[in-house]
Amino acid sequence: MFKKFMDNLTNALGITSNKISELIKGSNQYINSVENVTKEIKKTVAALKGYAETETPSLGQAVGSLASTFEIIEKENTEKVKRLREEYIAPLNDLLIGLQKLQTEQDEAQKATRELEKAEKHLNKVQSKPKEKLKPNEIQTAETELKAAKDKAAKEEGDVKVATEDFNKVKLESMQTILKNMVDIETVFHKKILDSVATVKVKADAIKVEEESKI
Repeated sequence: MFKKFMDNLTNALGITSNKISELIKGSNQYINSVENVTKEIKKTVAALKGYAETETPSLGQAVGSLASTFEIIEKENTEKVKRLREEYIAPLNDLLIGLQKLQTEQDEAQKATRELEKAEKHLNKVQSKPKEKLKPNEIQTAETELKAAKDKAAKEEGDVKVATEDFNKVKLESMQTILKNMVDIETVFHKKILDSVATVKVKADAIKVEEESKI
Protein backbone atom coordinates (compact mmCIF):
# COMPACT_ATOMS: atom_id res chain seq x y z
CA MET A 1 0.00 0.00 0.00
CA PHE A 2 2.77 2.41 1.01
CA LYS A 3 4.85 1.40 -1.99
CA LYS A 4 1.97 2.32 -4.30
CA PHE A 5 1.59 5.65 -2.49
CA MET A 6 5.31 6.35 -2.89
CA ASP A 7 5.26 5.42 -6.58
CA ASN A 8 2.34 7.78 -7.19
CA LEU A 9 4.05 10.51 -5.18
CA THR A 10 7.28 10.05 -7.13
CA ASN A 11 5.45 10.49 -10.41
CA ALA A 12 3.49 13.50 -9.15
CA LEU A 13 6.58 15.25 -7.77
CA GLY A 14 8.50 14.58 -10.97
CA ILE A 15 5.74 16.13 -13.07
CA THR A 16 5.43 19.15 -10.73
CA SER A 17 9.20 19.69 -10.76
CA ASN A 18 9.34 19.58 -14.56
CA LYS A 19 6.39 21.95 -14.96
CA ILE A 20 7.74 24.51 -12.47
CA SER A 21 11.14 24.35 -14.20
CA GLU A 22 9.46 24.94 -17.57
CA LEU A 23 7.47 27.83 -16.08
CA ILE A 24 10.65 29.45 -14.74
CA LYS A 25 12.41 28.98 -18.09
CA GLY A 26 9.52 30.42 -20.10
CA SER A 27 9.03 33.33 -17.71
CA ASN A 28 12.73 34.18 -17.81
CA GLN A 29 12.55 34.28 -21.60
CA TYR A 30 9.67 36.77 -21.37
CA ILE A 31 11.54 38.91 -18.82
CA ASN A 32 14.72 38.84 -20.90
CA SER A 33 12.78 39.91 -23.99
CA VAL A 34 11.30 42.86 -22.06
CA GLU A 35 14.80 43.78 -20.92
CA ASN A 36 16.17 43.59 -24.47
CA VAL A 37 13.36 45.78 -25.81
CA THR A 38 14.06 48.29 -23.05
CA LYS A 39 17.68 48.61 -24.21
CA GLU A 40 16.52 49.47 -27.74
CA ILE A 41 14.07 52.16 -26.63
CA LYS A 42 16.82 54.76 -26.19
CA LYS A 43 17.35 54.72 -29.96
CA THR A 44 13.66 55.35 -30.56
CA VAL A 45 13.61 58.21 -28.04
CA ALA A 46 16.66 59.84 -29.64
CA ALA A 47 15.11 59.53 -33.13
CA LEU A 48 11.78 61.03 -31.99
CA LYS A 49 13.45 63.93 -30.21
CA GLY A 50 15.66 64.59 -33.22
CA TYR A 51 12.67 64.66 -35.52
CA ALA A 52 10.64 66.86 -33.13
CA GLU A 53 13.35 69.53 -33.25
CA THR A 54 12.97 69.86 -37.02
CA GLU A 55 9.20 70.17 -37.14
CA THR A 56 6.57 72.86 -36.64
CA PRO A 57 5.80 73.81 -33.01
CA SER A 58 2.57 71.86 -32.53
CA LEU A 59 3.84 68.77 -34.38
CA GLY A 60 7.14 69.01 -32.54
CA GLN A 61 5.28 69.04 -29.22
CA ALA A 62 3.21 66.00 -30.21
CA VAL A 63 6.26 64.03 -31.34
CA GLY A 64 8.12 65.15 -28.21
CA SER A 65 5.21 63.86 -26.14
CA LEU A 66 5.55 60.47 -27.83
CA ALA A 67 9.27 60.50 -27.04
CA SER A 68 8.39 61.14 -23.39
CA THR A 69 6.02 58.17 -23.49
CA PHE A 70 8.82 55.93 -24.72
CA GLU A 71 11.03 57.24 -21.92
CA ILE A 72 8.32 56.27 -19.45
CA ILE A 73 8.07 52.83 -21.09
CA GLU A 74 11.82 52.44 -20.68
CA LYS A 75 11.69 53.44 -17.02
CA GLU A 76 8.64 51.31 -16.21
CA ASN A 77 10.01 48.32 -18.12
CA THR A 78 13.16 48.45 -16.00
CA GLU A 79 11.04 48.52 -12.84
CA LYS A 80 8.82 45.74 -14.18
CA VAL A 81 11.79 43.48 -14.92
CA LYS A 82 13.13 44.09 -11.40
CA ARG A 83 9.79 43.29 -9.77
CA LEU A 84 9.19 40.22 -11.93
CA ARG A 85 12.53 38.75 -10.91
CA GLU A 86 11.96 39.52 -7.22
CA GLU A 87 8.23 38.80 -6.89
CA TYR A 88 7.65 36.18 -9.59
CA ILE A 89 10.80 34.25 -10.46
CA ALA A 90 12.35 34.18 -6.96
CA PRO A 91 9.26 32.59 -5.32
CA LEU A 92 9.11 30.01 -8.13
CA ASN A 93 12.76 29.14 -7.48
CA ASP A 94 11.96 28.81 -3.77
CA LEU A 95 9.16 26.40 -4.65
CA LEU A 96 11.57 24.32 -6.70
CA ILE A 97 14.02 24.19 -3.77
CA GLY A 98 11.19 23.11 -1.46
CA LEU A 99 10.21 20.43 -3.94
CA GLN A 100 13.77 19.13 -4.08
CA LYS A 101 13.84 18.85 -0.27
CA LEU A 102 10.57 16.93 -0.37
CA GLN A 103 12.03 14.59 -2.99
CA THR A 104 14.98 13.96 -0.66
CA GLU A 105 12.57 12.99 2.14
CA GLN A 106 10.71 10.81 -0.32
CA ASP A 107 13.99 9.05 -1.22
CA GLU A 108 14.55 8.28 2.47
CA ALA A 109 11.03 6.84 2.73
CA GLN A 110 11.60 4.66 -0.32
CA LYS A 111 14.88 3.45 1.17
CA ALA A 112 13.01 2.45 4.36
CA THR A 113 10.45 0.60 2.24
CA ARG A 114 13.19 -1.38 0.50
CA GLU A 115 14.76 -2.22 3.86
CA LEU A 116 11.37 -3.48 5.07
CA GLU A 117 10.96 -5.71 2.02
CA LYS A 118 14.49 -7.00 2.56
CA ALA A 119 13.76 -7.78 6.24
CA GLU A 120 10.53 -9.59 5.32
CA LYS A 121 12.33 -11.77 2.77
CA HIS A 122 15.12 -12.50 5.24
CA LEU A 123 12.64 -13.64 7.92
CA ASN A 124 10.81 -15.85 5.42
CA LYS A 125 14.12 -17.37 4.37
CA VAL A 126 15.14 -18.03 7.98
CA GLN A 127 11.76 -19.52 8.85
CA SER A 128 12.01 -21.93 5.92
CA LYS A 129 15.31 -23.37 7.14
CA PRO A 130 15.39 -26.83 8.74
CA LYS A 131 15.69 -26.51 12.54
CA GLU A 132 19.07 -28.22 12.59
CA LYS A 133 20.51 -25.50 10.30
CA LEU A 134 19.26 -22.56 12.36
CA LYS A 135 21.77 -20.51 14.32
CA PRO A 136 20.97 -19.67 17.96
CA ASN A 137 18.25 -16.96 18.12
CA GLU A 138 18.36 -16.58 14.32
CA ILE A 139 14.56 -16.38 13.99
CA GLN A 140 14.24 -13.99 16.93
CA THR A 141 16.95 -11.76 15.46
CA ALA A 142 15.22 -11.72 12.06
CA GLU A 143 11.90 -10.90 13.76
CA THR A 144 13.52 -8.05 15.72
CA GLU A 145 15.07 -6.69 12.53
CA LEU A 146 11.70 -6.90 10.77
CA LYS A 147 9.97 -5.02 13.60
CA ALA A 148 12.65 -2.29 13.49
CA ALA A 149 12.24 -2.04 9.71
CA LYS A 150 8.44 -1.81 10.05
CA ASP A 151 8.73 0.92 12.69
CA LYS A 152 11.17 2.91 10.57
CA ALA A 153 9.05 2.54 7.42
CA ALA A 154 5.94 3.62 9.32
CA LYS A 155 7.76 6.69 10.66
CA GLU A 156 9.13 7.60 7.22
CA GLU A 157 5.66 7.12 5.73
CA GLY A 158 4.16 9.50 8.29
CA ASP A 159 6.96 12.02 7.82
CA VAL A 160 6.69 12.07 4.04
CA LYS A 161 2.91 12.44 4.16
CA VAL A 162 3.19 15.41 6.53
CA ALA A 163 5.98 16.94 4.43
CA THR A 164 3.91 16.48 1.26
CA GLU A 165 0.87 18.18 2.77
CA ASP A 166 3.07 21.02 4.06
CA PHE A 167 4.59 21.48 0.60
CA ASN A 168 1.16 21.42 -1.04
CA LYS A 169 0.00 24.20 1.27
CA VAL A 170 3.12 26.27 0.64
CA LYS A 171 2.77 25.69 -3.12
CA LEU A 172 -0.85 26.86 -3.17
CA GLU A 173 -0.13 29.91 -1.02
CA SER A 174 2.97 30.79 -3.05
CA MET A 175 1.21 30.46 -6.39
CA GLN A 176 -1.66 32.57 -5.09
CA THR A 177 0.80 35.31 -4.13
CA ILE A 178 2.79 34.95 -7.37
CA LEU A 179 -0.33 35.33 -9.52
CA LYS A 180 -1.46 38.39 -7.57
CA ASN A 181 2.02 39.87 -7.90
CA MET A 182 1.95 39.38 -11.67
CA VAL A 183 -1.46 41.08 -11.94
CA ASP A 184 -0.25 44.02 -9.84
CA ILE A 185 3.03 44.38 -11.76
CA GLU A 186 1.34 44.39 -15.16
CA THR A 187 -1.53 46.62 -14.00
CA VAL A 188 0.82 49.28 -12.61
CA PHE A 189 2.93 49.15 -15.78
CA HIS A 190 0.07 49.47 -18.25
CA LYS A 191 -1.73 52.17 -16.27
CA LYS A 192 1.30 54.43 -16.37
CA ILE A 193 1.77 53.81 -20.09
CA LEU A 194 -1.90 54.46 -20.85
CA ASP A 195 -1.83 57.70 -18.87
CA SER A 196 1.15 58.88 -20.91
CA VAL A 197 -0.38 57.73 -24.21
CA ALA A 198 -3.48 59.76 -23.39
CA THR A 199 -1.28 62.86 -23.28
CA VAL A 200 0.13 62.01 -26.71
CA LYS A 201 -3.42 61.86 -28.10
CA VAL A 202 -4.19 65.30 -26.69
CA LYS A 203 -1.04 66.71 -28.27
CA ALA A 204 -1.82 64.99 -31.57
CA ASP A 205 -5.33 66.46 -31.61
CA ALA A 206 -3.80 69.88 -31.00
CA ILE A 207 -1.59 69.81 -34.11
CA LYS A 208 -2.38 72.96 -36.09
CA VAL A 209 -2.68 71.41 -39.51
CA GLU A 210 -4.08 74.43 -41.40
CA GLU A 211 -2.02 77.06 -39.63
CA GLU A 212 1.35 75.29 -39.73
CA SER A 213 0.98 73.93 -43.27
CA LYS A 214 1.30 77.40 -44.73
CA ILE A 215 4.63 78.63 -46.07
